[in-house]
Amino acid sequence: MNSRRFVQVVLGGTIVCLLAAGGATAVLDPFFHYHKALEGVEYPLVDGMERYLNDGIIKTYDYDAAIVGTSMMQNFKASQFDDLFGTSSIKVTYTAETYYAIDQEVRKVLKANPDTKYIFRCLDYNKVFQAGEVRNYSDYPDYLYDDDIFNDVNYVFNKEIFLDSTLPVIKYNMNGEKTTSMDDYSFWEWEHPVGKENVLKAYHRPEEEAGEQKAFTEEDARTVTDNVTENVIRTVEENPDTMFYFYTPPYSVAFWDDAERKGDLIRYFEAEKLQAELLLPYDNVKLYSFADHYDITQNLDNYMDPTHYGSKISDKIIDWIYQEAGLLTKENYQEKIQGMEDFYLSFDYDSVFGTLEEEQGA
Repeated sequence: MNSRRFVQVVLGGTIVCLLAAGGATAVLDPFFHYHKALEGVEYPLVDGMERYLNDGIIKTYDYDAAIVGTSMMQNFKASQFDDLFGTSSIKVTYTAETYYAIDQEVRKVLKANPDTKYIFRCLDYNKVFQAGEVRNYSDYPDYLYDDDIFNDVNYVFNKEIFLDSTLPVIKYNMNGEKTTSMDDYSFWEWEHPVGKENVLKAYHRPEEEAGEQKAFTEEDARTVTDNVTENVIRTVEENPDTMFYFYTPPYSVAFWDDAERKGDLIRYFEAEKLQAELLLPYDNVKLYSFADHYDITQNLDNYMDPTHYGSKISDKIIDWIYQEAGLLTKENYQEKIQGMEDFYLSFDYDSVFGTLEEEQGA
């Protein structure tokens, strides 16, 4: 075979392989970019791939409610919501993301399905001061989010996607597996079990205390107001027929110890009060706060790290929301949140973490 013929064969073979691989990705569509799941084909919704999968789930699944938030909600069971609220829900969460990034996800849901009845979303204490169009990640696959067919080459002819997502769909079906449920999608407790020992390994206690708590300043108030207004309220106002269930999560005392030692504890709770003032006037908002479940927050066996509670607590939160336990109102929010602030300001953190610095420094 002469060199010219060899080049032709290699080039032709390469093109055939590319077309075969690209065709398989386009047809099976592991991220639901072009179509919903093919009838008779089962799909693995792999943890850690939410930024690739969520957009397609939002556009192609059938639902009338959505669980949209950070990893605080990843252990939630969509089936539990559905049983209680009479819904058919999806769970589309992003780990460690900002108010802005989560709001963009909410907007996608409501654009794809304007008849969505309920949005369930957490409002994380440790994200409330991140105002503006801020994301904590820069590697979003934007080619999956737009309608530009030309940049779809990044999807269809992507070797990593073919090897790590398209081929696994084939293997998944050969092994007789079933499409990952919304209960199991993004569920992290299997790989990251809860337990006090895990919290203490993850928590690095600040060596020095701030001395006194920082004041909640006018600048803080402007930041929180801008964040909540632009990344929560705008969407609430634009969708008056959708009921929004918001909650602040019950972080463990390890989080509050860190906040107290850094002088930020009062700032978090004053920010929560202001957030409540901004949200409570809306008839299509129900706002909850659960940091006063002190029996839970003091028991580090409920947590994987200072903030992430296990699935048993996630189940309780769903029940509390349905029962309207922990509901904030115009009449009670000041007293309820002030009670939390007072509790965590006066808590004896040294009784829990007093020897942690020595052990970690050893």
